[in-house]
Amino acid sequence: MNWAERNTPLDWMRAILWLIGRILLYTLAVVGTIYVLGRLKMVLIYVIIAVILAYIMRPIANHMARRGIGVPRGASLHVRRSITTLYVLILLFVGGYFSVKWTLSPFVAQVREVTTNWEGVYKPRFEKYSSDVRDWYTRTLKPEWRERIEKPFKQSGNPDIQNRATALASDVGHRFGEVAHQIVEIVLLPVLAFYFALDSRKLKHEFVGSLPRSWRKETSRMIHEFNLIMHSYVVGQAILCALAGVVVGLWLFLWHVPFALTLGLLAGFTRAIPIIGPIIGGIPIVILTLVTAGVPAAVAVLAFFTFLHFAESKFVMPMLIGERMNLHPVIIILVLLIGQEFGGLLGMFFAPPLAALVRVIIRRYWLKCHLRGKAPRVPPISTTRVPVEID
Repeated sequence: MNWAERNTPLDWMRAILWLIGRILLYTLAVVGTIYVLGRLKMVLIYVIIAVILAYIMRPIANHMARRGIGVPRGASLHVRRSITTLYVLILLFVGGYFSVKWTLSPFVAQVREVTTNWEGVYKPRFEKYSSDVRDWYTRTLKPEWRERIEKPFKQSGNPDIQNRATALASDVGHRFGEVAHQIVEIVLLPVLAFYFALDSRKLKHEFVGSLPRSWRKETSRMIHEFNLIMHSYVVGQAILCALAGVVVGLWLFLWHVPFALTLGLLAGFTRAIPIIGPIIGGIPIVILTLVTAGVPAAVAVLAFFTFLHFAESKFVMPMLIGERMNLHPVIIILVLLIGQEFGGLLGMFFAPPLAALVRVIIRRYWLKCHLRGKAPRVPPISTTRVPVEID
């Protein structure tokens, strides 16, 4: 039978139908995955937060278990790790509570102080600031430019403002209802973190054991590789947070700003939010500096935050995190922008380690095979022991 006889119209029709069926199957799989992920968005967020907490908890708990700190003598290793993991979890949440309390204390104290002395001290000061700004605005800008700037504000001075405020209040109430609806998930967050920190190895073995035998070895290696990457990333973020807290605290102390240490803690905490974290922490710090230390100190703090944000986002963060994960600084910046576009703050946080994992996959399973023209050969994975690995 020749080629023309084998490729009949019926064979072509079967091939086309088979191709269409495969395309439809893949499309349905992708759409179904996106739908399920959308429905489980909050669950995934809680799981991700619990995993991050587990990366922080596990090395401390393991160290305490090996040293026998706070555990009964003669207990098995699993019992010791269970007890120390519970200790670390309680310490983490108690420390977080008091850290937030101490961070908010200067703002609460300052609001009370401003309320008490508003008429005698702060009202004349703000009236002077407003008068100076208005004089500068009138002297510097031309009338036609002032008219263009003021036109949107004049147009907004209508009853629609009340409608917008009502809509905003309704949206706030709706959001509050959603948070109240998710109280159960929030309560379960420390439970998830506890089990991820204690039984991550068992969970990994159960997951890998459910896969086909031919996939198990490579899946285990990729999980191990991802754990190494995440460890490096979490350590890099911790260093950046500590660096931001120390530098900001020292700068505020030099300008004699009250609560310099507490405000440094605030800057360190908000630094954990990629890209916009320094801005979120900088705004209340600059406002508090303006109220307590005056305009020159506020301008100096604002200029320092601007420089710190630029230096950190363009140089320190890409070099530190990129070096730990073998990513170029340009790649770090690009994946941060892509992660923000697809996943918001969590997308930005996880974009660099995911990019590093994709790089490992490409180099291991595609690039070497493509360059050598051979079957992919898995290179030996690093045998360096990482005690904080979540596997």
